Amino acid sequence: MNELKPEDVFAINPGIRWAGLATNRGKIIFSKMRSGVKSITPETDDLLLLELRAQYIMEMTQQVAQWAGPVDYVAICYDKFTELTVIRKDTYLVLTVERNVAAQELPKIADSIRKLGS
Repeated sequence: MNELKPEDVFAINPGIRWAGLATNRGKIIFSKMRSGVKSITPETDDLLLLELRAQYIMEMTQQVAQWAGPVDYVAICYDKFTELTVIRKDTYLVLTVERNVAAQELPKIADSIRKLGS
């Protein structure tokens, strides 16, 4: 299996601002802003998201998954961007997407992420 790179993620959709990949134990593999895009959040917050918050959110979804089925993705819509978390085997990929990316595009982005490197 090829190692996933931030550029692979950015190629999925031009509205993807930032991408981060971490293990399900919070070990950061990468955290990168798309070239030419100004970050809205400080880098320390991006790292905290990968190390703790995303892991916590995904673990909480597993509580319901036993009845509702596996989680496809988690999207959180903020005023300035949408945050998307996708589980990939023993890792999760978190990205931020411009708010002008239509909500119906999010499942397509999540599906494309799961197919990367498989």
